[in-house]
Parts: sequence; C-alpha cells; structure tokens
Amino acid sequence: MKKTIALSSLAFLALAACSEPAEAPVVVEEKLGDYSALGTEPGWAVEIKDDKISFSSQNDKGFTLPVERMKKTDSGWDVRGFSGTDNINIHITSDQQCSDGMSDRSYADTVKVEASNAGILNGCGGTVTEGPDVPS
Repeated sequence: MKKTIALSSLAFLALAACSEPAEAPVVVEEKLGDYSALGTEPGWAVEIKDDKISFSSQNDKGFTLPVERMKKTDSGWDVRGFSGTDNINIHITSDQQCSDGMSDRSYADTVKVEASNAGILNGCGGTVTEGPDVPS
C-alpha cells in the first residue's frame, strides 16, 4: 500500500512537471508623452518629444539625446538620456505645484535636472496652472 501511494505521488509530480508553463503577464510600459520644463538662475529648458530629450542652458551648450530610460515612479517620472559626450537625468515630481519665480506662472510639477557640464538644476514643468496667459 505504501508503495502504491509513493508511486502515485511520483506519477502526479511527474505529470505536473510536464504541464505547460504559465504565460508571463504582458507588461505595458507607461510613457510620459511630450513634456516641457524650465528653470531660472541660470535659465535652462528641457523638452521631451518623440523619444528625444533636448536641453538648452544660458551657461552651457545645448544637446539633444535619445531617451534611454523613462520610468514611472511613486512620485512622478525619471527620464534619462546619454551619449558618449553628454548625459541628462530628469526627475519630475508630479502634482507638486511650482512657480518659476520670474513670470508669475505656476506649473503642475517640480523638476530637477542633472545635466552634463551644467550640474543640478531645479525648476518647473508640465501644465501651466496659473499665470497671465491661463484662461480663467
């Protein structure tokens, strides 16, 4: 009787091992879409569009890089681009209202940019939420 139970258990385990593996769930990556950010002191701007990042600054040469990484985070987005000569990391904190300090405009997001030869830059991005050109 013990041999029959042991053999039955082994046969069951062997059949279970032969079953088809479960399909992996399809992962759909979220994309940020077109996005603009800017900062002052010194003046700089970032535009993310068509899987490219364009950076310009009053104090440094500008550059355009392909988006190498775009990741949704708990607080917003992290976007990264790099090449043999330039790199940029963009950290977007969504829904944290930000004022650019010079134009009387407020924006939906706070942005931190780390760009080659420009250091760490802080500014605003996303939708303009308040200001002279926002319809009331």
